[in-house]
Amino acid sequence: ALPDDVVEEILLRLPPDDPACLFRASLVCKAWRSAVSHPHFRRRFIGLHRHRAPPVLGFLHNWKDERLPDFVPTTASPFSLAAPDRRFWRPLDCRHGRALFLSDDRQETQELLLWEPITGARQGIPVPSAFRCDWPTAAVFCAADGCDHRDCAGGPFGVVFVFTLDISPNADVVTSACLYSSETGTWGKLNSREYEFSMDFEHHSSVLVGRSLLYFLSDGGMILEYNLGSGELAVFRPPPDDYGSDNHRFNLMLAEDGGLGVAEAIDFQLILWKREVSDGTNARWVLSRIVDLDIDPCTLVPVLGFAEGANAVFVKTVGSLFMIELQSEQAKRVCHNHGFCNLIPVVSFYTPHSRLQVPGGEHQDPAPRLNLLRRGGQQGVWEEKSLELAQLLFDKGCKAINEEDLAHAADCFRHVLEIRVRRYGGLAPECASTFYRYGGALLCKAQEAANRSGNVSKRAPNEESITPTTNKDDCEEGANLRGKGQTDGNMTGDGDDSDLDLAWKMLNTARVIVAKSPEKTMEKVNILIALAEISMRRGNLSYLSYHVLGW
Repeated sequence: ALPDDVVEEILLRLPPDDPACLFRASLVCKAWRSAVSHPHFRRRFIGLHRHRAPPVLGFLHNWKDERLPDFVPTTASPFSLAAPDRRFWRPLDCRHGRALFLSDDRQETQELLLWEPITGARQGIPVPSAFRCDWPTAAVFCAADGCDHRDCAGGPFGVVFVFTLDISPNADVVTSACLYSSETGTWGKLNSREYEFSMDFEHHSSVLVGRSLLYFLSDGGMILEYNLGSGELAVFRPPPDDYGSDNHRFNLMLAEDGGLGVAEAIDFQLILWKREVSDGTNARWVLSRIVDLDIDPCTLVPVLGFAEGANAVFVKTVGSLFMIELQSEQAKRVCHNHGFCNLIPVVSFYTPHSRLQVPGGEHQDPAPRLNLLRRGGQQGVWEEKSLELAQLLFDKGCKAINEEDLAHAADCFRHVLEIRVRRYGGLAPECASTFYRYGGALLCKAQEAANRSGNVSKRAPNEESITPTTNKDDCEEGANLRGKGQTDGNMTGDGDDSDLDLAWKMLNTARVIVAKSPEKTMEKVNILIALAEISMRRGNLSYLSYHVLGW
């Protein structure tokens, strides 16, 4: 065996722009997982690549197609981050290792949600009390002095919240902005200005210039400037439309000199502008350069997002979405054009984060420690609503399994698990059925992948119903975890090993929980059968004989 320090040196040299490599390495064994998830490893990994820009891991979006994941990767290998569910949270911004979301406007009280993509940590932030608006926006930024923003998650941060308010039909529109500090946990003074026009912010996110100026582009094409130091607001127009473009073709970016820039897409070209200050007060737009793109089809439509820190923009054609690196002018196809109207790029160095806790006892794998929303005030009301939401998602997950939509089922059960673990605790009896359902959905996903590869067992389907329902409100008894007509198989194909490993953790946690209840005999049987399937897929017959045959 290689010494631990040699293994670490090898893992440090895995490519940062393909984070799935480190993720797969973390699944090899506990020693490797402990190594790559240690803060010391992350510091060394980032330091080793200090001369390059952080990679674009993917993007968040607000497209309503439920078949799309909440986080869409842009990396070479398949990769996923457990982003907040966009059915309930609208992504607004992502910067300095943090993403910001706004809750659905159908809720009685809206709030902001801060999410750290690498650690998974979440924190709720109440919106300013004066807020009343259909399409507000917000920006998040690191507030630590002297930080290089390559690994500043977990430190102090600030949030700027912007909204407009129509006082009356005949009066000017009031645009307001407010600054939140994580160090005080409060919003500062509300700064407002009256304008003759309203500004909605649905299709664009913000850009931070230097350490003091935030810029927002409204849907109507006006640019709003917010000074972090003074709180002053200013509004000005984008570049002239000499090229015949409309407002929706523009998107904010950083110019080559670090100042404010704008990118617009016309036909097969990217037109890049920068804002120059000619004297102490006046500023004008100057054409910076024109990028000719060799992509097919070459007709571009709006620029959808700018990746701060990576100097890249997203553009779409009729059928595809592309990421353009502005320095090299290289175009990379990301995915099909699903009709995205705003993209929030996630730029960061990825290293696996340890979110696992080990329940006591022998022969037990770790149960997941889920980083969940931290809130203050009206906790009981929020928890009651969250449990109602969990039950709704649980029912949707059961229905998705019956309809053989296994990816959607797994996503539903994952969200249910987050809510119930927060409410009851990681090893509470109320969470057993959710651990089991989530693990079972992941197992079926891996089995489905194996079936597609053509390696399907010829033994008969398992008709045993699987119902470890420790919650009386869970879906009706007798629901088959594999869905209608889903065969069992022995998992000898090339399924998704990451799904299989996570399924093992979920199912084994469910086993630990129900083992404490002597009356739950059938639940134990069903869980052990599912674990036996994974054991056969892995070739781990020792576990199979110890737990299943021994029981």
